[in-house]
Order: sequence, then structure tokens, then C-alpha cells
Amino acid sequence: MPSFSLRNIADKASLMPMAAIVLALIGGILLSVHYDVAWSVWLALVALSALLSLRWRQVVLAAVFAFGGFVLALNRYEMLPQSVPVRLVVEIDDEGTDYGRYSTYSANVLMIDGRHSRAKVRITADSLLVPRYGDIVELNATIRPFQPQGSGYATSMYRRGYSGRVTMSSYRIVSYTPNDHLRLHSRAVDRLKSLTPQSLGRDVAMSVTLGTRSITGSELSDDYSHSGASHLLAVSGLHVGLVFALLNILLLPLLMLWRGNIYRAVIVVAMIWLYVALCGYPTSAIRAAIMFTVLQLSYISKSRHLPENSLCTTAFMMLAIEPYMLFELSFSLSFTAVAAIVFVARPLITMIRYHGPLKGVVDGVVISTVCVVATAPLISHSFGVVSLLSIIITPLALITAQVIIVCNIAALILPLPVAQIVAQSAAWCGKVQNMLVHSFTEPGVGYTLLQIDSATMTACYAVMIALTLLSFGFRWNARKEE
Repeated sequence: MPSFSLRNIADKASLMPMAAIVLALIGGILLSVHYDVAWSVWLALVALSALLSLRWRQVVLAAVFAFGGFVLALNRYEMLPQSVPVRLVVEIDDEGTDYGRYSTYSANVLMIDGRHSRAKVRITADSLLVPRYGDIVELNATIRPFQPQGSGYATSMYRRGYSGRVTMSSYRIVSYTPNDHLRLHSRAVDRLKSLTPQSLGRDVAMSVTLGTRSITGSELSDDYSHSGASHLLAVSGLHVGLVFALLNILLLPLLMLWRGNIYRAVIVVAMIWLYVALCGYPTSAIRAAIMFTVLQLSYISKSRHLPENSLCTTAFMMLAIEPYMLFELSFSLSFTAVAAIVFVARPLITMIRYHGPLKGVVDGVVISTVCVVATAPLISHSFGVVSLLSIIITPLALITAQVIIVCNIAALILPLPVAQIVAQSAAWCGKVQNMLVHSFTEPGVGYTLLQIDSATMTACYAVMIALTLLSFGFRWNARKEE
């Protein structure tokens, strides 16, 4: 029977010091966004708070708060002039989104009219141009405002540091320098393409494994979006987590060796980052790799690991390096999903205490249900879509996704003709996954169009956080035999 006590909440909170620290950092970042204070002022507040914390430990959070304001002020993006012809040197910062006749990309502005700059723009490229992550382009352009002006979308983009949108056409380009640092990713993509003929199953399998976004903008992509399974097509924490779990299982025999935990940790961390490199270093995968690296290294010390602290430590590291990441949707979705698993799904699985032959299925249903509920307000606010059947689709699609990742990674390593056989198996699983997703969206009852405003979304998460904190007060005690 469960017993409730406020002391239980305090005890749980005391085991998660990084939670309060990362919240203080976020508070400082948010304040610095709304008020343009010089970084020197923030630095002075950091120094003062740190000095006072030597006498009063509670002031440490004030120092972290000021540090949040400092890192954003120090890394603040320049707002470039709009509606004025300029010459830009930009670096493509993501894989882009393909809409058929055009694609959109995020880009860092390195130079404007011959001087160095730290700014961001959103680029629209016609179908004849397919820039890749890391490519550097020099072009003549005019920065336009986001449309419609004054909308929530425009406000969000400016808050994230974007100066506006730029159209990139072939006649505007002055010079183009392809990125040579993604050779491993390009070779992996070329290898999988050479093993099997082109098909939607193969394209989806490559998207699941390497994040190539081969079907973005197509009707099938809409099916994945409406079904709530679109997260499977972009490499994220889910994919890195699957690789992490698989490696730890395969390397269990190393624990029988002297210092085997160290050997396993080194191999797992190295292979995780190799997988991130194969995927082209997507930001979501980098975040997950940092978290799982912290988790794996905690096993070496044999200390009692609290995944809540690993999650908050990862968030602190990422935001301290790039504070504007706080306003990226991918960051919000990734950490909301992982937080839901850590704070809600794990306790529920422990409470259920099911150890039967279908434990993996039961745990998968619990995890996917929690993730769907936790991310639903964000997805509805951002995309205006709520998937009604994603709780059913996600666990089923996860099975095919796991098989796809294992088969395609094996195909990259194994020699011919075995590589062709396993790659074809991955393509076949991709086809099955496509049929599964389409079967739930074809009738049009698998999703509903609903877009909530920022206030409603904030209220939803306030309720979720309050319920989570309340759950900390419960302790489940085993029944004593009479």
C-alpha cells in the first residue's frame, strides 16, 4: 500500500541537486532574453553571488541564475538589417526540410559585407539546390522578415536568434564550399544505397538509421506526422538509446574480467559517438550521446546512479554551451520525452512489477504512452496536430525500428553478399512499418487537428509538473505476510 509524506518529496529533491541548478540556469537565460543587459553586468553578479555563497550556501542558485544570464548575453546573436542588399557567408546548420519545390535550412552567418558576424538566418533554397549540413555558401541576398509579422511564429524565430529569412538561388551564389567533415556519414549513406534498390522501404530504413530524411515532404511523411511516429525518421535520443542498450547487453561478458566495467564503458562511449558520426552529428543525437556518456561513466565509479541527475547535467552542459538551444523545438521535445521516461515511466514500471514473458512489450507500452502524453501539448502547439492512436502505433513501430537499426548497422560492417541480405531485411522492415503507419492514418481517424496557444500549453505542463512532484511523496511498501 502507498504511504504519503511531504518528507518523501524533500528526500527525493535532495537526491536531485542538478534539477534546481538547471532550473536556475534556465531562469537566468529567460531573463536575459527579455532584458538586454551587458555581459559584464551579469559577470559581476556571478562573481558577487559566488563570493556570498562562501558564507551562505543557498546563494549558489543565485550565482547559477546570473551565470545563465551571462552565457546568453555573451553568446547573443546579432540582429542583421532587413530589406537591405548584403553579401553573406553562411554555414548550413542542419539537414533541412524538403517541401518538394523548395527546402528550408537553418544557417549561421559567418560574415556580412566582409566583416565577421554572429547571426542566424532561415534559408529557403529552390529544388535545384541541395545544400548539406556544414556547407559554406557565399551569396548576395536580402534578409526578409518572417511572415506573418507579429505572429507567434515570427516572435518565436526572433527569440531564437534568427534575423530573418533569405532566399538562396543558383544565380545569387558567389562561391560554394562543400563540407568535407561528414565523409563518414556520406560513405555510410552511399553504402546502404548500393546494397538495395531504391524503394520507400529502403528510404525509410535509411532515415531511421542515419537520419537522411529521404521522405520528408512526401505523402508518406504526412502519414508519419499524423500518426505520431515522425520521431522515428530523425535520429534522436531514442535511436542513440537503442544503440546504448544493445551495446551494454552484447558486452556483458566483459564484466567477468578484471576492470571489465572500465573496458565496457570505454567501448560503449566510443561506439555511441561513432554512431553519432555515422548520422552526421545531428544536434538531437549529440545531446543524447552526452547524456548516455555521463550515464555510462557513472557505472565505472559503481556509484548509485540517478538518471534524473544525468538528464539535468546534460541539460546544464548543453545550455551553458549554447543557451539559445532552450528555444529549439527539438531540444524541448527530446528532453520532455526523456524526462517523462525518467520521472514517470520508470516509477510506473516499478510499481507494476510485471516480470512475465511479455515484460518488454508491457514496458514499451508504458514508456510510449507516457512519452506521447508528455509531448502532446508541445506537438499540438507547434504543429496543430494531436495523434489519437500514437499510443498504439509507437510501440509497434519501435519493434520494426529496432530491427532496422540493427540490420543496417550490420550491413555497414559485414562483407558482401551477407550485407545485401541484412540491408534488404531492413528495407523490408521499413516497408512493413510504412504499411503499419498508413493503415492507421488512411481512414483519417488516427489524428485530429488541434492547435493550443502558449498559455494553454504552459498550463498543461504546470499540471504535469505538479502531479509529478506530488508523486514523489508516495512510497510503495510491500505487504507483510501475516
